[in-house]
Amino acid sequence: MTTKRLKIHYGELSTKGKNRRMFQQKLAEQIRYKTKSLEKIKIIANFDFMYLEWETTPYESIIEIIKTIPGIARFEPVYQVEKNLGAIQSRAVELFNELSIEPGDSFKVVAKRSDKNFVYDTYDIQREVGHVIGEIFPQLKVEMRQPTYRLAVQIDQGNHAYLSLVTYLGLQGMPYGSSGRGLLMLSGGFDSPVAGYLMMKRGLEIEAVHFSSPPYTSPQALDKAKRLAGALAHYGMPIQFINIPFAKIQESIKAHVHDQASMTVMRRMMLRIMDRLIVLRKADAIVNGESLGQVASQTIQSMRVINEVTHTPILRPLIAYDKNDIIDIAQNIGTHDISNEPFEDCCTVFAPASPHTKPRIEKIEELESRLPIEVLVEDAINNLTIEVIDEHYQARQIEQYDQFL
Repeated sequence: MTTKRLKIHYGELSTKGKNRRMFQQKLAEQIRYKTKSLEKIKIIANFDFMYLEWETTPYESIIEIIKTIPGIARFEPVYQVEKNLGAIQSRAVELFNELSIEPGDSFKVVAKRSDKNFVYDTYDIQREVGHVIGEIFPQLKVEMRQPTYRLAVQIDQGNHAYLSLVTYLGLQGMPYGSSGRGLLMLSGGFDSPVAGYLMMKRGLEIEAVHFSSPPYTSPQALDKAKRLAGALAHYGMPIQFINIPFAKIQESIKAHVHDQASMTVMRRMMLRIMDRLIVLRKADAIVNGESLGQVASQTIQSMRVINEVTHTPILRPLIAYDKNDIIDIAQNIGTHDISNEPFEDCCTVFAPASPHTKPRIEKIEELESRLPIEVLVEDAINNLTIEVIDEHYQARQIEQYDQFL
């Protein structure tokens, strides 16, 4: 049986020094996890790239998985042939035969030769292989700068040469889990799932923290947030979903704080809880979907007052994004349609009619003095629930619903 191969190029990971091995291990860990239901994949790590080798699974199945893994700049199927010019030419023709060549398509041949004893040098290989392709596929023109197809021929030590023709773009970024752990404040809107995805691409392992307020928020709203977590798990590993009961806190705020200041106090209470969770979950940072000026709590003045209750780093990957940009990303990563469902989360249910955009810290602290803050925070922490959400969560929910019908 012929061994199938992919060559994976690290991209930004290649700039790492002595800790490069840790990044490679994180990337290999995710590849193994994502492919474990298919077959055992052999991973061979080199300095600037790694090879994946397997036996039976179609290329297409592996390619679709690798496209979703952060830390990969690009990758291509690699085909092994005997190290002689005739075998290289024959395999090159076979690869081009598998393409749907369109009028105006172009190609180039790029050769690399680490075996200097091979009878042909790189220019000979490029010329001879390119000549055969040009003869058999006269509709293809040669283009050196931006060809439609780039055939790479690698002459290694040993008995084999390796060809690759089609290159796929990866997600870029850093391997998942290589940049620490963050707690994502996951609501049911468009912004926070996109923020989580962007931080996952930077190598941050995330746990999702959702504030729910039953009976003011519905079971469907909670399930919506879990399905968003499942969509994010598609780009990493299974996600710990932490559900925080928030109704008592919101009722207390409504009873003791006037409407205009309620959003500011509510966000400060959320951050107090997040601070406690950072310690309990041994995490490194808070992640949220705030975008500067998008709503009242996201003005620079509001964020400054809200932030005063925590010393934990808060990562805001969307801070300079327009809403349309965020929605475009949501569509690309598979969270848009879930976020668009009409189930309200705790922030929208208790949203004030006219919130402060420039709150004063002295006034907010005076209003908060009316609340039993420590009791409320402790109660929320003591009653949280944790569930592991993987990328198949939504599919299982649909299957259970169909069985019920």
